[in-house]
Amino acid sequence: MGYLYRGILCSIEIKDQYKNRYKNIKMIPLNNDLLTIPMSDELYDEINEFKGTSFDNYEYLTDKIGLLCEELSMICRTAFIEAEYFGGVGSQNSMVWDNQKVIFHETLTEHAINRALKLLGVNSDNNKDEFDTVGLGRHRFVEDWINDENHH
Repeated sequence: MGYLYRGILCSIEIKDQYKNRYKNIKMIPLNNDLLTIPMSDELYDEINEFKGTSFDNYEYLTDKIGLLCEELSMICRTAFIEAEYFGGVGSQNSMVWDNQKVIFHETLTEHAINRALKLLGVNSDNNKDEFDTVGLGRHRFVEDWINDENHH
């Protein structure tokens, strides 16, 4: 079975300030007072205005999305994550900002997302890793997150 996700992770405290910033933004609460903003194709196009430049090894992290993460990081640590797996084979990418500076960057590894979540203050519990502790396994595909009924 596959897993495909790309999006922003940050504190739920940004919700009210950013919920109307983009027409296509969806903010879904996670455990540990975090939320995720799934990067749909529509949100990607809206943020990039059809002219963003991608970071190496990332499919969806562009300079313009990086600027948004940098801005969010003035309020709270912010991560952009990508994961793609099929049949147990795949990789993860993550970048974390704090106070407008990149403090962590890891691509094409198996644990990049858990390391980013630790930097966001997540402590794993009950024999789960950080990924499962916050609930990122709740859906397996970006589209399912976008259609999550708990979005703001």
